[in-house]
Amino acid sequence: MTIRLGCDLPYFEDPSAIRDFAQAAEELGYDTLSFSEHVAATTDSPFPPGFAFDDPWHETMTLAAYLAGVTSRIEITTSMLLLPLRPTVLAAKQAAEVDLMSGGRLRLAVSLGWNDREVALLGQDPRRRGARLEEQIEVMRLLWSEPSVNYSGEFHDLDGAGIHPRPTRRIPVWMGAGSMASGGVPTDRALRRIARFADGYKMFAPLGLDPAKAREVVARLRTHVRDAGRPAAAVGLEARLLTQAVPGQQWRTVMEEWAESGATYLGLGNRIVGGTPDEQIAVITDVMRVLRG
Repeated sequence: MTIRLGCDLPYFEDPSAIRDFAQAAEELGYDTLSFSEHVAATTDSPFPPGFAFDDPWHETMTLAAYLAGVTSRIEITTSMLLLPLRPTVLAAKQAAEVDLMSGGRLRLAVSLGWNDREVALLGQDPRRRGARLEEQIEVMRLLWSEPSVNYSGEFHDLDGAGIHPRPTRRIPVWMGAGSMASGGVPTDRALRRIARFADGYKMFAPLGLDPAKAREVVARLRTHVRDAGRPAAAVGLEARLLTQAVPGQQWRTVMEEWAESGATYLGLGNRIVGGTPDEQIAVITDVMRVLRG
């Protein structure tokens, strides 16, 4: 099976730049377009290198709806939706609407987020966000599939609740984990969570700098998937290619090696490079020419 190729939406503030890049990625033949978010920033948070308090971050579901309207084929991938920041029923409803309006093109990738202050600003306990996320995924899947949901858990109490219209398919829920400090390597606890709950694992970009380490992470994840009683094929894999750090003559080899290793997607880390819309479009054009040319 041919591995699916994805690129990242750069940190553009201008809606026309977002539209132009998304449409260019679609026309070039990319299979998926990913984008990240923050809902709020705080001046006392320790921003990772290369990021600042006033960077333009768009809210995920608003941006996903916009992308659905300016494209027609490309998959829309949240990367990552900070799910614990949100009321679960609202998140389920928004995801269902985006998937319906886009014709089934949403891939929901979720994570905990690194900014404890941001979590607290949205009214949640940063110390409980992992447990909350696990329960949120269970509740959302029930709301997407059942006309009326009864659920009693630590964070949710639903009695005959439903959302309408519901999506016409099972929306895929992928997960990511890892930090800049760890080089993108998830904790074992995070890998076990992915193995139990996720439809796929999307690597954090820094792992693209160390293929050996990335493969060790994948091997650990597959062990946890087996231990969770799930078939290996139940959890997809999106590997990463950082074209700015890997020589161009090696790009195709990286893609082929990940395809042989069972990766279902290969995503570029292009947004880290920055630049104008034209410069970013030139980057993804060159990569597509090499990988599919």
